[in-house]
Amino acid sequence: PTTLPSPLKTTSITSASHNLQPVSASSPSKTENCKPTFVTILEIDRHHPDRIIFEGKEVKLTPLAFSLLYLLAQNPKEVLIYDYLIDTIWKESEDATYTQVTFHLSKIRRAVLKTICHNKRNIKKVKEIFKVISRRGIMLNLAEDKLKIS
Repeated sequence: PTTLPSPLKTTSITSASHNLQPVSASSPSKTENCKPTFVTILEIDRHHPDRIIFEGKEVKLTPLAFSLLYLLAQNPKEVLIYDYLIDTIWKESEDATYTQVTFHLSKIRRAVLKTICHNKRNIKKVKEIFKVISRRGIMLNLAEDKLKIS
């Protein structure tokens, strides 16, 4: 009868014989090196109200979309309610509604996605940053250290 090798036997094969390199928990994988890392995700310059910089790329915006984003950036991580946004940006316009606010936020999202690459991962990221809080308002969900306003 044929004897099978015991699964409990150890062999003396070293990692060098298989061209394997030791990996520590702190060393980044090869795929992590391919991903761009941005210290500042969003840059807004009030002297250039027609554009922003998102992840190092210039994004063109309408003046109204820029005003909305600039207001959100001054209050990062805070939900700004629709009434406040309408009163601040649209002022005395009687036609302004919360639908217009979300419409302009979606225009910002589309402009960013058009610039950075419209894929599933980026769609999720952009929706998480430029966030609609149902029946309350909208927010710029971005830490202050990822945001530069000048």
